[in-house]
Amino acid sequence: MSDRRLWGVMAVLVVVIWLAGAAVTKFSLEQMAYLAPIAVLAVGATVGIVLLWVKVVTDSLRRRRT
Repeated sequence: MSDRRLWGVMAVLVVVIWLAGAAVTKFSLEQMAYLAPIAVLAVGATVGIVLLWVKVVTDSLRRRRT
């Protein structure tokens, strides 16, 4: 994956988080722009925790079968 494409994907994700956050919280777009870095961190941490638990469960199931 090229660097430009990666930057593009990241930019799109940040804009989606910004717009979704404004819609869900009923903040204005300007207010949500100030909170967007915190929202991106929160979404990233949530995804990271979910991926960690998926790995734990799949490893546990794999060990149980062998």
